[in-house]
Amino acid sequence: MKFLRFFSPYEWFLLTTITVLNFVVFFVTGQWDTLSAIATVSGVLCVVLVAKGHISNYLFGLIQVSLYTYISWGVGYWGEVALNGLYYVPMQFIGFFMWRNRTREGSRTRVKAKNLTNRQRIWLFVICAVLITGGGLVLKHYNDPAPFLDSTTTFLSIVAMYLMVKTYSEQWYLWITVNVSTIIMWGMAFIREGDAGHLIIASMWCVYLLNSVHGLIIWSNAAKSSSLTN
Repeated sequence: MKFLRFFSPYEWFLLTTITVLNFVVFFVTGQWDTLSAIATVSGVLCVVLVAKGHISNYLFGLIQVSLYTYISWGVGYWGEVALNGLYYVPMQFIGFFMWRNRTREGSRTRVKAKNLTNRQRIWLFVICAVLITGGGLVLKHYNDPAPFLDSTTTFLSIVAMYLMVKTYSEQWYLWITVNVSTIIMWGMAFIREGDAGHLIIASMWCVYLLNSVHGLIIWSNAAKSSSLTN
């Protein structure tokens, strides 16, 4: 019962949704991919635990990014392999140790959320804009079907992960942007190719979007409370 109460009804909704989606894919395609199922469920567990400020998110994050790297390698998605294998995997270890050093007094699992200053937010916007524009131009040169959306998801994911490790609540604005951009990308892919699988992938990112909005609310409130007590 203690385990059941650990997650809120909303968080159980997210976990149930991603599980159901895996079975939907199975019934639609007639195929069951165990690695993909573990990766997607671990991914949702990770973002739910991040939203709760719980350090165990890094365990599930490591499982998710490791499996996703392996799956991407198998299909030749080298950009995804590089992003996940060379950045996300080591960041799980870095994040774990940085979060462990920032745990609340008397608690071994939760961290203090904080906000960027207005000046830092301006610099964040400028840096992200430059990265997205530069990356988009490069991807356009290589005939990416959605170069600037692809650049947005790639670079904002990197910056958001850094902010997550540093426990800044502004990470959630970037994750929301990443999720919306990815949903649009897969929607465009469905329009171009008519593959129903693309809609299923887009629906998974809708789950991440819901959790990002939830995480933003929790972390913003936590950061305000922390600033009042300091």
